[in-house]
Amino acid sequence: MNDGTEEETVPVMMETSSYSQVVFNDVPPSYPPNTAVTCRYTLTGALEPSTRDWIGIYKVGWISTQKYYTYVWVTPSLDHVGPEPLVLQVVFSESYLPKDDGEFYQFCYVDSFGHVKGASTPFCFQNPAEASLGCSLEKDLLVITTQEQTEKMEKEKEDFMKEIVSLKETNVILKKELDERLHEICRLRSSIEDLKSKDKPESPLPDVPSFTSTEEQNYAQSLTSLQEKYDRAVQKIHLLKRDRTELQEQLELKNGEVLRLNTLLKETEQNYNKGLDQVKLLQVDVQSSRKDYEKLQTEIQELRMKKTLEDRRAENKALQTSFSEHEAQLKEENCKVQIQALLSQLTEARGLLRSEVQSCKEACKRAETAERELKEVTRKLEEITLKQTEDEKNNQIQAQLQQAQLQQAQDKIYEMAETSRLDREKLVERNEELQAEVNKLKRALFDYQVASVAAMSDQISNPQSPSASLEQTYSPDSHLYDNIDDLTANPSDPEKQIRVCQHCHEVFPGINEVELEEHEQSHKVCPLCTLICDDMEQQEFEDHVYSHED
Repeated sequence: MNDGTEEETVPVMMETSSYSQVVFNDVPPSYPPNTAVTCRYTLTGALEPSTRDWIGIYKVGWISTQKYYTYVWVTPSLDHVGPEPLVLQVVFSESYLPKDDGEFYQFCYVDSFGHVKGASTPFCFQNPAEASLGCSLEKDLLVITTQEQTEKMEKEKEDFMKEIVSLKETNVILKKELDERLHEICRLRSSIEDLKSKDKPESPLPDVPSFTSTEEQNYAQSLTSLQEKYDRAVQKIHLLKRDRTELQEQLELKNGEVLRLNTLLKETEQNYNKGLDQVKLLQVDVQSSRKDYEKLQTEIQELRMKKTLEDRRAENKALQTSFSEHEAQLKEENCKVQIQALLSQLTEARGLLRSEVQSCKEACKRAETAERELKEVTRKLEEITLKQTEDEKNNQIQAQLQQAQLQQAQDKIYEMAETSRLDREKLVERNEELQAEVNKLKRALFDYQVASVAAMSDQISNPQSPSASLEQTYSPDSHLYDNIDDLTANPSDPEKQIRVCQHCHEVFPGINEVELEEHEQSHKVCPLCTLICDDMEQQEFEDHVYSHED
């Protein structure tokens, strides 16, 4: 078959497919150039025509609806109501049509959304005199074959045509030879009849009868040889007729094989369309499953957040309860013991803070690992995509399924990365909460230190009423040691005032401000946690100060 016949096969399948909603009617194999073309088509009940629909002429092999050669808008029928098929037509002006370029084109119906609703069989633009004269029964058949099969069939067709031509030539030659022999036989017969019909001469010579008999024998021999030649020619003609009958039978078998292949091809196309429907259904199932999975993940995250919030509230309540208990115990027990306990709690809180920071770092590392795995999976996915080939349609379906699985794995890794990021944010929030608790404990420690110093000052100034000193309240805006100076001051004798070191809380009853300042400066005090580090070396003291930055 020629290339035009091969290109005609695909649109026919589209026309007879169940997905086609527009069927083009009476599309000839060719149109004369420089002539207006009338396109007739039938709309099925499943399609609602619109004024934004259009019919375009596309070159066979188009890949996009925007690759049209020309188009005209569709004029829907306003009188048509109901699901009955509707037959309409449009006219393409000759000035916008292709010329006699030897290419094949087809009509395509495109709706307002850019979806193809129907396509016609291929046709070309050429003069009627240029149409091919070598058409046979195969031209009426629409078969999709491979290029190799097409070339093989073309070669077989050429061989058959050559053999038929040679047989015709041989037949003509044999007919000519037979005609010559028949003409010669007729001539001989006429001559024999002429000789027999002649009268005998009045005075025949003695050798005349013998001559006449010899001549008749010669004529009889020549007639016998001619009869034999005629019989051989007749036998050869019968043999040629039998060969021609066998060739016709072979041609019929070939035509039957072509019809069988056409039927098989249609069944294959139907199976392929069914496979495409199954793939679409699988894609819809995958998308719905993915949406359900995302919804479940969101619900799980919300439940986790609620549970974490409840745990944090329970911890806050427990901390408030323990803090209230500590306040009650601090009022009853020694202030120094409570301060030491608070310092130990503060140390534990710092250790917990460090562990939370470490866990935050580990979560960051896990997130980075997940991102690297995501990049690796993406790279592998790209490599697999590049290695995929379009060998068979079933392999394409399997490749799509594999790609869906890889996409699902990629989404899972994305979700892991997102979960790691949320965990990291939660750890940061937990870090801030712990930092706030540490600051709260620092303020409580400072208040307890103020209360302790005030209690000691009251005991020194008024040993008979220790309970009164504990009930005294201080303004939060006043400095601790200003209040101590006010309590221990003696206006009548300023040089004998009792002064207390703000770091070690040691009482100095007979020193002035300068000596107290020198004593306070002699201490190594951490500027962040106010811890006295007099027994530490300078390097240990610096390491302690820098440890707060971690």
